[in-house]
Amino acid sequence: KIGTGGWTAYNQITATGNIGGAPAGDLIARDKNGVLWLYLGKGDGTFTARRQIGGGWNAYTDTLGIGDADYDGRPDLFAYGPNKTAYFYAGTGDLGRPFATRVTSPALTGLPAHDHLS
Repeated sequence: KIGTGGWTAYNQITATGNIGGAPAGDLIARDKNGVLWLYLGKGDGTFTARRQIGGGWNAYTDTLGIGDADYDGRPDLFAYGPNKTAYFYAGTGDLGRPFATRVTSPALTGLPAHDHLS
């Protein structure tokens, strides 16, 4: 258990690895309005208060923490949307802007089309 109440505000929660440099992995939660929130892991099974890190993420059907895909030592994020759109977001190491501008990704864009990630 990591908290009580309030989690129903989110339609997706993604484990991302250690974005914030603290002793534990972090969570990203997307609310029903497409706002992305970051919860930094404290290392004791709890998380800091949320911090807003973006908007417009309801354009995607899924987001997925993919570890360090570009081998720069920072966790990255993958987003998949309708019409077989896929994007890669490189981790920046900056808590104010934890992910760089999206880059089109060929992952999962072939046939058959996918409607979610897991």
